[in-house]
Amino acid sequence: MYTPLRQHSLEKRRLSQDQLPSPSSSEDDLELGKLSARIPHRQDLKGVKEHVEEHFDRPELVKDCILGLADGLTVPFALAAGLSSLGDNRIVIYGGLAELVSGAISMGLGGYLAAKSEAEHYETEREREAREVELYPEEEEEEIIELFEPYGLDRHSMEPMMVKFRQNTEKFVDFMMRFELNLELPDPNRSWISALTIGTSYLIGGLIPLLPYLFVNDTKEGLFISVLVTSITLFIFGYVKSIYLRPKQALMGALQTLIIGAVAAAFSYLIVALVDANNPAPPTA
Repeated sequence: MYTPLRQHSLEKRRLSQDQLPSPSSSEDDLELGKLSARIPHRQDLKGVKEHVEEHFDRPELVKDCILGLADGLTVPFALAAGLSSLGDNRIVIYGGLAELVSGAISMGLGGYLAAKSEAEHYETEREREAREVELYPEEEEEEIIELFEPYGLDRHSMEPMMVKFRQNTEKFVDFMMRFELNLELPDPNRSWISALTIGTSYLIGGLIPLLPYLFVNDTKEGLFISVLVTSITLFIFGYVKSIYLRPKQALMGALQTLIIGAVAAAFSYLIVALVDANNPAPPTA
């Protein structure tokens, strides 16, 4: 005679065996069967396999693209608008291209140094945390308790995790880095990826306000086309950026991006025009 507990165990084992795929199943079915045998209770969770979590896989990459494009659309646009007040198309093109190249290099180098500093900061903090875990393990455990107390967890409920951490100090340090210091291990290629992403985004964004001057000879006409094209691009860029970051305020984000670019260009144009008016060119011999 089977006891209820033993009968339940046998039924659970039989269920797990029935869920294993046949030898003729595909590799996907095989993996699913292994998962079913290992975690049989997941079969009772409806909709788990259909659920897809919509999160950024590489949020730092998106951030770098936004940074490069935002500056690339704004700074060369403002510079080209300012130089166009001089009435010489060549000055706009030469000055804009010089700023575009130097700006892309500068932005890329800034991204590289920032990512490098972030990695060095992580390593420094990890070494410090490893020493604290080695020298003051009791105090570090108390810090974990303090971290989880606001969520209703006390030392008794946390003790199984503490036991695991005492057996593996590397995981202990990883946990403290993530949850105490809010630091995650940076991608070792992050610095180069950041530099290329920001620099390339800046270059692409900066070409947009300069292109009209390359196809028209009249500076005022070039300025008009540049303002029109860049304004549309700024609006679209602001809208798309806000769709990912603040979907409910996408239109407001687009308008803010457009206004910032327009204000920068207007001030640049007025300042250069004012300086040029107060400092007329000397008469030629």
